Amino acid sequence: MVIHVNLLAVLVGGVASMVIGMIYYADGVFGKEWKKLAKIDTKRFEKELSWNMVQVFIGALLTAYAIAFVTYLYHAYYLSSWIVAGIASSLVLFVGISATTVVIHDTLNQKPSKLINITLGNRLLSILSMGLIIGWLHP
Repeated sequence: MVIHVNLLAVLVGGVASMVIGMIYYADGVFGKEWKKLAKIDTKRFEKELSWNMVQVFIGALLTAYAIAFVTYLYHAYYLSSWIVAGIASSLVLFVGISATTVVIHDTLNQKPSKLINITLGNRLLSILSMGLIIGWLHP
């Protein structure tokens, strides 16, 4: 079996994740609370922002690629629509990998539960948007 991944969908999914993060972590949304709970050093954060955004974008692209890969397999196995495959794949990957990793890591690092929930909300929105985009722009 040859797995076809639409690289345009991966790119658009990565960009969507960045846009969601920029809105989600804006000071008027969850940014102020996130900075406070995560004990972010604002001066250091602003100084390192450019490089951090490069790393976050690379991570978003890798996540979108993984979702596209699993979406193709889901679609081929279940003979579902591409949208259903994208949504189902992204939700399974969110619950099975992303959410569990965040909860385990942040709980053991004694992060406040409110901070964990803020992080989970962003991950869910980002990953679900990637699945929708990948399902919509199927190979």
